Amino acid sequence: MGDISIKSLKDIESLRQIEQLQIEIWGMPERDIVPSHQLLAAAGAGGAVLAAIEPDGTMIGFCYGFAGWRDGRPLFYSHMAGVKGLRQLQDVGFRLKRAQREAALAMGYDHAVWTYDPLQSVNARFNLHKLAATAERYYINYYGAMPDELNRGLDSDRLEVAWALRSSRVQAAVAGQLDEPDWDGAVPALEATAHPLGIAPRQPQLNLDATTVTVEVPTDFLTIRERDRGLAQAWRVTTREVFLHYFARGYRAVDFLLRPGEPLRGDYVLVRRRDDD
Repeated sequence: MGDISIKSLKDIESLRQIEQLQIEIWGMPERDIVPSHQLLAAAGAGGAVLAAIEPDGTMIGFCYGFAGWRDGRPLFYSHMAGVKGLRQLQDVGFRLKRAQREAALAMGYDHAVWTYDPLQSVNARFNLHKLAATAERYYINYYGAMPDELNRGLDSDRLEVAWALRSSRVQAAVAGQLDEPDWDGAVPALEATAHPLGIAPRQPQLNLDATTVTVEVPTDFLTIRERDRGLAQAWRVTTREVFLHYFARGYRAVDFLLRPGEPLRGDYVLVRRRDDD
């Protein structure tokens, strides 16, 4: 991956290429893309647009964020990040987010947030495990009905992740030196059962008082959605209930685990916040 460069974009011609990337990555209709003039304005007013570029000048990925304000302090809102095709498997996204953190720190931010679909296990693993972000905000049908190929037909629920840019844990994560925690004592709040198309959610356990609980989700949700919209909706509704319940009780998501030898199964790790957090 040494041949890929990460560049900050501030000229309108380069930003127009980001318009096309959005269509290619997410299958968006043109009316739903973030236009180049908005990207330009954001880049000049406390935000940043970063692109991953091959030696021949081909743009293969980008991340885009803008200045925000919440609870009396500034924050960097990372609105979009995506990589084309098979490049998603080659650490381009990690390099983009690492560069985004550096850009945000240089502009004086301590805190970044963004959202993702909690049933997209690849994003969960990337955000919580590899980047060491955390999550404790859940939004129901955040964007309303979405027409793009990845989101069409289901409520657009989202988890908001928080990235403490200066924390020791995030510093270790971006350096590739994050220790693997031991979650052996976690108690399942949601587990799956066998289903003809993979796995289905069991009845959730909402009366747990453990310090750490797990929430299982399928790792092939896109396949489930394509084959059985009813099963996909069952996963959406059940996981929504569990996240909202435990977040309201002071838990936050801090990790996402893949089960060895069980490729269709993965688990969020939720830890109850201490009084001194």
